[in-house]
Amino acid sequence: MSNDTPKTRDKSGRFLERAAEKAHDLHTVSNEGVHPMAKILFGWTEARHIGAIMFWGIGLLSALLIVIDLFVNRHDYFSFANASGFYGLYGFGAFAFVVLMGWPLGNLLRRDENYYRDAGGPPADIDPELPQPLEDAHTTYEGDD
Repeated sequence: MSNDTPKTRDKSGRFLERAAEKAHDLHTVSNEGVHPMAKILFGWTEARHIGAIMFWGIGLLSALLIVIDLFVNRHDYFSFANASGFYGLYGFGAFAFVVLMGWPLGNLLRRDENYYRDAGGPPADIDPELPQPLEDAHTTYEGDD
């Protein structure tokens, strides 16, 4: 944005030039091709050790939840649900089931690679013995001059 905006203040005391530049910068894509809102929301993921921090943070949270589960007194209808770690194992089993069922479901729903036949050849309902019209031939109609 150009710097020819006068350095004046609005009624609330903000500098108009600075406010206009901030508003312009919030919707202008940078030279890297990254939208500024993406930088605001996900810029923290570019930190140097963020992967290790997230890994150990989730690990510590999981360990804390396991320790807390040892002290929770449950009163479930089924006695096997009162076992320590039951809900964690049940959730892991359900997740593993869903992931592993993707393979047979994919085999059931997936099409063959050439399901729509070879795109390069003529359709099957055209007799290959008939002479084919030239692709660049111009068809003339009545009234064309």
